[in-house]
Amino acid sequence: LITLYLERVYRSEAPSQERRIKMKFASSLSSVVFVSILVWMNNVVVNGEVVELTDDNFEHQTQASTGQTTGKWFVKFYAPWCGHCVSLAPTWEDLAAKVAEENPADGIVIAKVDVTKNSDIAKRFQIQGFPTLKYLADRKMYKYSGGRTIDELHAFVTGGYKETGVLEDIPAPPSWLQMKLKALDDNSWIKTTMADFDDILNYRKNAAAVMLGMGFVFGVLIGLILGMSMASSSSGGSAAKSKKE
Repeated sequence: LITLYLERVYRSEAPSQERRIKMKFASSLSSVVFVSILVWMNNVVVNGEVVELTDDNFEHQTQASTGQTTGKWFVKFYAPWCGHCVSLAPTWEDLAAKVAEENPADGIVIAKVDVTKNSDIAKRFQIQGFPTLKYLADRKMYKYSGGRTIDELHAFVTGGYKETGVLEDIPAPPSWLQMKLKALDDNSWIKTTMADFDDILNYRKNAAAVMLGMGFVFGVLIGLILGMSMASSSSGGSAAKSKKE
């Protein structure tokens, strides 16, 4: 758009002074937009910090199943109580800083997921041990099983994954229906109601039988009352019609 604008200004019949002002403005605007795009695309890499991923932002950030256009993501799945995870944490931070300093143009992002708070991601990627390291790169996913030194990790993300990484299928994100069911499952009122109902069925079977019986009787009574009311209305209408005739 800016290029088209520049061409239009250049070809216009405006005075030369005005034309120079417009050209200068468009050039400055172009520079600002270009720098803003670069910062937006690389903000998670430039600052050299580990990115925290969650159930809510994982797919949006990594685009694991939709092209991985946001970069190459080296993700650590961890649990806070895991001793190995605690030992790896400082190295993971150093790796993020090293990548930002030495490979700023490679689009490598160092990230982490606390599986104790993000069970959906843990279930999706079938995380069973801690820490589990997976690298999303080149529209594929590689599992890391090498050493835990910063040099070994750095060598892996900068190209070593093609030779030593264990290639795995990228699991699909949850469907719309699964997300809606999860939302219902997370609803506190529904949880409480279902828990009470389950408690009645498992521990108060006599009460459950009484409730079911009362429900059946109540339903029958309602049906009889409605049936009688409809029959009465029908007979009343027929009588009025006969009298009128």
